[in-house]
Amino acid sequence: MSIDSCYEGVIAKLTTQDKIKKMSLELLLLQTQSERVLFIYKTLESLDAFPSVQEIKKNNDTSLYYRNLGNKCFEETAYHKAWQYYNLSLLHATLNSENYCLALSNRSAVFYELNKHKECLQDIDKVFSLEYPVKLKEKLNNRKKMCNEAMCSSKEKEFDKFNEYLKMKSDKHSTYLCASNKLEVLISKEMGRHVIAKEDIKVGEVIVEEDPYFILLLKDQFLFSCNYCLSRSLNLLPCDGCCFCLYCSNECKAKAWKEFHNIECSLMATFVKMDFTKLELLALRTVLKARHDHNNWKDLFKTIEDAEANVDTGLHGHVKIDDKWIYDSKYYASIHTLATNEERRSISDIFQKGLTAAVFLRFLQKNTKFLKTENEQEYEKVNECVAGLLLLHLMTSPTNMHGISSIAATKEGKCVDEISLASAPYAFCSLFNHSCAPNIVRFSKLGSARMFVFALRPIKKGMQIFDNYGPHHALEELMSRQASLKFQFKFNCCCEACVNNWPNYLYLTMRQSKNVPAKLVRSKKALLSEDIIDQLQRGNVDTALKTYKRLCDLCELLEPFAPCMELCDCQESLKQCLSIFEGLVPYGSSLMVKWKSVNAK
Repeated sequence: MSIDSCYEGVIAKLTTQDKIKKMSLELLLLQTQSERVLFIYKTLESLDAFPSVQEIKKNNDTSLYYRNLGNKCFEETAYHKAWQYYNLSLLHATLNSENYCLALSNRSAVFYELNKHKECLQDIDKVFSLEYPVKLKEKLNNRKKMCNEAMCSSKEKEFDKFNEYLKMKSDKHSTYLCASNKLEVLISKEMGRHVIAKEDIKVGEVIVEEDPYFILLLKDQFLFSCNYCLSRSLNLLPCDGCCFCLYCSNECKAKAWKEFHNIECSLMATFVKMDFTKLELLALRTVLKARHDHNNWKDLFKTIEDAEANVDTGLHGHVKIDDKWIYDSKYYASIHTLATNEERRSISDIFQKGLTAAVFLRFLQKNTKFLKTENEQEYEKVNECVAGLLLLHLMTSPTNMHGISSIAATKEGKCVDEISLASAPYAFCSLFNHSCAPNIVRFSKLGSARMFVFALRPIKKGMQIFDNYGPHHALEELMSRQASLKFQFKFNCCCEACVNNWPNYLYLTMRQSKNVPAKLVRSKKALLSEDIIDQLQRGNVDTALKTYKRLCDLCELLEPFAPCMELCDCQESLKQCLSIFEGLVPYGSSLMVKWKSVNAK
């Protein structure tokens, strides 16, 4: 049963019993998030509608099954697919068993064929540290020797020339620790909390470097990245308990376990089977991480109380550290006080989110020790608090969480397809309002979740900083943009592109602007020739280095003529350069093989 079918089943039962209107009215009368969740919880209980928890255990037969699939792909020289199947074999093998060693051994063979010699040696050394089958010794020693010989005759290229473009040159803000001191946060009735420029900001300037509260790796990236830090290390090792999470190191494995995975581990099969969305899982993990950040429940209650007392003041989302008030994503107060848009939500939306919260609460009660307390009285308070927090963050997630993505190479070598890797809460980046013609763009280095915010357009002192939530004037028409923003983010967009009704043409069909001076048109054509554009699309680092600064300058000069094709071309090429600097996903390392975690019979 998926969470959606669970919801649909509950609605069907309530409709049959003619209780929808009555329930909606009762739900409307409830004042707090916890009251709503506990009300829906009782409803699900009365309908016997709670889903059951799935269980998938380590199983050597399943490990063998996936290893055989890997072997078949290896024979067909489909090495990237073989690598994924060996990772699946490793995930399902009982810890340090013969199957575990064989999965590592076979994976090392893939790395050798892909010329990943360091990674090959690392897997071989890992096997030798275990009680491996004797039959592997000669084969692995020969492979180790070939790796060492290959490494002596080749040097791996490293590009670090572009690091100067990925650093904040200005001083950091004294209160908003991840932001430039060129920024200022204001609060108004119309704009809510928002960010403006205290000084002029040029195109290409880095104005934010923010680490998230945590990272949620997307399911289709489970076999490619560390489930804690997002590292793209190829030598991933499995969780000791579940068949879903891989980690780049024992350190990351231990941190994940301590912060949230000790609760999630036994529920991972259920999360996958029930097809929970990233927004729902973000909400749950936020609650788990919040509890971990405090020594006990009382400390968490105090943080919540203090944070809510500061809402709509100059200290909104701040915490006091060493007698100084700061705003930082690593502290829960900054995440707890993000906007919910509750007043704009329909009763059906609140009910659906409340149902998900109730299901999560049931899992935590019946299948984990998360709610464990010393006495009955404290348990009731904890239960009520968790119920409320789950619904709170199910409301904050859709409008505040940020996706982490990259550009992946195709078989033909083109690097133009964006792929989603993970999602995460960024407290400061959540303060940016939306524009369909944004003046910033966000990127993160491949294998990391640190978010860099670059100025995409020149920003004058006093101007507001605008991010883009998805709908863009060059890619989507006005009515379509307005509808999608209203649906997910619950607001009517009043950006310059919408208010001024910028021409309803799409970027791919734009024509040359009549207003742009001929000199600028020639400069743009000379800088972005067909060959240069082709090189950028192929991820050529040298080309990106040569054109980046000139693109920044040209964007400055073209700004007065927005919207126009020339400016859009420069902005898109600028973003492609940044994607190259941040790191591209190589071909074969983006699309997960089809699999589902079931114990072999």
